[in-house]
Amino acid sequence: MKLSLKKIPPKKIYSFLFKYYRFILLGILVILICLNILIDYQYIFLTVRAELEPVGKRVLIDQEILEEVLNELDQREENLFRARKTQYPDPFR
Repeated sequence: MKLSLKKIPPKKIYSFLFKYYRFILLGILVILICLNILIDYQYIFLTVRAELEPVGKRVLIDQEILEEVLNELDQREENLFRARKTQYPDPFR
């Protein structure tokens, strides 16, 4: 079985589009407005109304590791303070 598709002459297509262009543009406009509303609802309204869910697991911090990290931060701070305090000779004098 072969399906035979009739060719529609371009003049008929042009006359159809010319006759119904307002309805076609209105349909496209309505579709675009609906998509815009959907996107706004999804990315603005739902994010504003989202509630934070509590975290189920407790975070345990090892005190020894915490002390090591804090000591490292103190050492870095001291190094930066010494580097800022050091005055180098001006090579342009």
